[in-house]
Amino acid sequence: MKKKLISILIANLFVAAPAFAQSDAFKLEGSVSLGGIYTDEDAVDAAKLNDIRDLSNGALFGWDIKGRGGRYWLDFFGENIARDDQYINLRGGMYDVFKYRLYTDSLRRNQVYGAITPYAGAGSGNITASGFPLLNTATWNSLDVGYDRRDGGGFFEFQAASPWYFRIDGNQVKQSGTKMGAASQGMSPGNGYIDMAFPTEYTTKNAAVEGGYSSKKLHVAMSWMTSKFDTDNESVSWTNGFWNSGTDKTYLAQDNKYSRFLVNATLRELPLASTLAVRYTQDELESSFGVGTTVLGIPAGAPSGTSAFQLPTGPNNANYDGKVENETFTVALASSPTKGLDTRLYYNDFKRDDKSTHMAFTSAAVTADTYTNEPYSYDKKSWGIDAYYRINRANRVGAGYEDLKMEREERFDFGTTKDKTWFAEWKTSMIEGVNMRLKYTDLSRDSEFKLANDGVNANDVAYWNRFLKAFDAANLDQKKWKFTLDASPVEFLDLGLEFNHKDNKYADMVLGRTSDTRREIYGSVSYGDPTVARWTVFGDYERVQYDSTHRVVGSSTPTTPPGPYDPFAAPTSANYNWSGTNKDQNYAYGLAIDVPATEKLLVKASFVYYKTDGQLDFAAPPTISAASYPQPVGAYDDSKRTAFNLKGVYAFSKTLSITGGYAYEKYDYKDAQFDGYRNTIPAANRADSYLMGYYANPNYKANIFYGWLTYKF
Repeated sequence: MKKKLISILIANLFVAAPAFAQSDAFKLEGSVSLGGIYTDEDAVDAAKLNDIRDLSNGALFGWDIKGRGGRYWLDFFGENIARDDQYINLRGGMYDVFKYRLYTDSLRRNQVYGAITPYAGAGSGNITASGFPLLNTATWNSLDVGYDRRDGGGFFEFQAASPWYFRIDGNQVKQSGTKMGAASQGMSPGNGYIDMAFPTEYTTKNAAVEGGYSSKKLHVAMSWMTSKFDTDNESVSWTNGFWNSGTDKTYLAQDNKYSRFLVNATLRELPLASTLAVRYTQDELESSFGVGTTVLGIPAGAPSGTSAFQLPTGPNNANYDGKVENETFTVALASSPTKGLDTRLYYNDFKRDDKSTHMAFTSAAVTADTYTNEPYSYDKKSWGIDAYYRINRANRVGAGYEDLKMEREERFDFGTTKDKTWFAEWKTSMIEGVNMRLKYTDLSRDSEFKLANDGVNANDVAYWNRFLKAFDAANLDQKKWKFTLDASPVEFLDLGLEFNHKDNKYADMVLGRTSDTRREIYGSVSYGDPTVARWTVFGDYERVQYDSTHRVVGSSTPTTPPGPYDPFAAPTSANYNWSGTNKDQNYAYGLAIDVPATEKLLVKASFVYYKTDGQLDFAAPPTISAASYPQPVGAYDDSKRTAFNLKGVYAFSKTLSITGGYAYEKYDYKDAQFDGYRNTIPAANRADSYLMGYYANPNYKANIFYGWLTYKF
């Protein structure tokens, strides 16, 4: 597929060359590069090193060609040709008549090299095994888990009838390979679970047409888009060791199609120097498939040792017809009623209508409970106004207000929420060579909570629904600050600084997330005459903290009022509240230097260090015994990445140069969840777990050597 597309693109380029040659003074210029790369890696599993990029040993080939003439123009770019991360882009056209683009963009997602599994047929739609338990990993099968992604397409736009225009777009995204997945062996992972390599053979085809009118005063456009997603595997059948080696099934992504209609209009040069913009969209997502009517297991209440077989799930419909319709409408009026004053008034409406089949699964053979899906529809409306006033040439102030109302029709816990947001901003350049900006934003959310009266009393398990809320829709007080500074106080010196602070307080939250805070600061300094030497140093620090409160009910037997499901009840050794604090800190700093060592030699060097530091802390009442007291986790998603790059470019002449370089990378990952990683977790009654090695050995160290010759013409 790669070779065919490359051939077509290059053939089209040379076929078009005679026509270009006849145009007015058409000239081609650019460069072609040819070289190679060698990587010396030290890694048990080098998938992390090669994820999204191809560092394998081999050739490097690319080009960058530009053509300009009195009538035609052309840009033709290619890099990493015939490698996993190949990119080719061809753009061109005839001035004021047409323009076009053809491209192909590739990458490979590598998840595990040398994964192991006790199953045969891993990565297919049917994986099998026998002789459970299978705890001897020496007999397992090996495979690499990852998939190729290819995105190819283009567009053509006709402009000769200006101010009218017409455009057509199309592309295809294809994914081929495998990706990590998992399934539980019993009715939950408590009965054991297995890692699997899910087959990933996806094709998404997109097409769009657009037509419109564009002039100085008016722009109107209409477009229609369609997208079709196809998969070769809608499920995976596999041998379930817990259920007596019966054949189980895990459902994967299903075929679906999407379409969208859009109208967009902009009217300029209205009274008060106003511009009116209106936009309307309507889209639809559909998917239809047969529902699984059986599940592997043993009948509810059956004696121990009963053989597993397919139990009916009792669906109320044999087919699921998924259908979601979205409709948006936006109107905005931007004006300059007086000198120095800019205003904007806007209104947005977003409606989501979930018309999918309402499913209910009721089967006494499996459970006495009924399981239903939850279609999700809502209507979100907002309006706002903001204004900026230029006090003088060096100072500009602004303020704004937005009112947002969201009505959820079928969400079980929250109905209507109302957000009120206002901001104030100041921009200044009072100091010569210095630009500063300070912005404050305040958001207040008021929510309709539907479970405030759940449960008869504190002895009813439904009672604690009154206190446990999802933070995404809960009452919220949010404060945000943002400060930026860009300065060039003297020649060849550039300074940059950015600070962000966001503080969320979830009002009235008893159980669940109570608050979260985010702080970010970034700074950079660049200095030096580019003709002599120039260096840049930067630093970045980010910190996120999530605070939450939870409750353990180890005994549902009421002792003293108010009962075990009341979070305000006095703690006991069995029933108590506990709190958790999750902290994530990210650090990054780096240095880059560009030095024209001689008239013909340019040397570039860079160093970047990146670190993530996660922590998880717990707090529980003193009624908990020391032996069972939750312990803090220091190594919680910690990582370090060090990268160094040294590159030199030597110009033999105006047309020929050589580039050579060396890069060093080191990555270390530490997480308590992966300490002592094992491929098997033995358990009683065949509830064993089988892991393939994902994130067992992500650490790597690599020395990378590369170079190429470049010919310019």
